Amino acid sequence: MKSQLFGLKILFCIMLVIAGVWMIILPLVSDLPTVRKRIENNRTAGINPTAVFYTDHPGMVDIERNIQARVDSSPESFWTFNF
Repeated sequence: MKSQLFGLKILFCIMLVIAGVWMIILPLVSDLPTVRKRIENNRTAGINPTAVFYTDHPGMVDIERNIQARVDSSPESFWTFNF
């Protein structure tokens, strides 16, 4: 019984720390000028921070084409696998 109570206290403390970080620390960090600038840049670029994958961004097709063109033009500059 004593160890179960100890475990519950630990769980409560962990939850308290997570809530404190989520509700206090992260909002304070988001107000820092560098973080605020990055947030605004992402909004301007149309980047959805809740997107699950980077491929959800509409501009990703152009980025992928650009990367593929670079790889095609100079494949020795990138990784190669010899199987």
